[in-house]
Amino acid sequence: MTVTAAPHPGRAGSALLRQETRLLARQPAVLIWTVILPLTAIIVMAAIPAARRPLDALGGMSVLQAYQPTLMVFASSMLALQMLPTLLGQYRELGYLRRLRTTPVSPWQLLGAMLVLMLGVTLAVGAIMVIIPLVVGVGDWTRAPAMLGVFVPATCTFLTLGALIAAVIPSSRVAGGMGAALAAVMWFFAGMWFPRAQFPAWLATVADWTPGGAAATAMTNVAVGGVPGWQPFVCLALWFGVSLFLAIRAFRWE
Repeated sequence: MTVTAAPHPGRAGSALLRQETRLLARQPAVLIWTVILPLTAIIVMAAIPAARRPLDALGGMSVLQAYQPTLMVFASSMLALQMLPTLLGQYRELGYLRRLRTTPVSPWQLLGAMLVLMLGVTLAVGAIMVIIPLVVGVGDWTRAPAMLGVFVPATCTFLTLGALIAAVIPSSRVAGGMGAALAAVMWFFAGMWFPRAQFPAWLATVADWTPGGAAATAMTNVAVGGVPGWQPFVCLALWFGVSLFLAIRAFRWE
């Protein structure tokens, strides 16, 4: 009798990662929203001289500096909060996750491959968005690592929130819609429609305890030469830990 060896976990994970990369590349709308749109926005602002000049109304920051953290929050939340719940919901509805449980490949490997892919794409976009203002002379190159140091935990927090949405909402359409709504809330608290420098005190306090607001606050502090402080990281850690715990407890493969 011939015995077929189970695929090595590392090779299986690599195959899943390649598969998810191909599937993501076939969805142009996702790439436009998460990659092209925020990069285009920051490039356009960087090309406008008036957007690079400090303004008293923005606390001495330029428009480019004020909106850079907001656009980075936009980029990090789209894949995590909208695409991740939608994809997992579709896989669940199609029975793909259920069938996967009968193979040597664990569904958790699929989830891990999706998270690694989305984290990688988001961090690449974030790195470019940190560099663009520096190229046109806005900001300090020595602060770039600190900006990314805030961006990484913020992205991880958004991914756990996306996993939580996928865990508690079985429908892919409803999960995607809920994720988009939550992303819009994060953008508001990050200052997309109303500059954070002009938030009233009570709204700024509320915003600072949301992942979007905490990430934007920390990145803004770093961009203007300050320190991010402990509060944004405590906020992100709390949201990350609670979301991850609830997602693991509530997640169903069928």
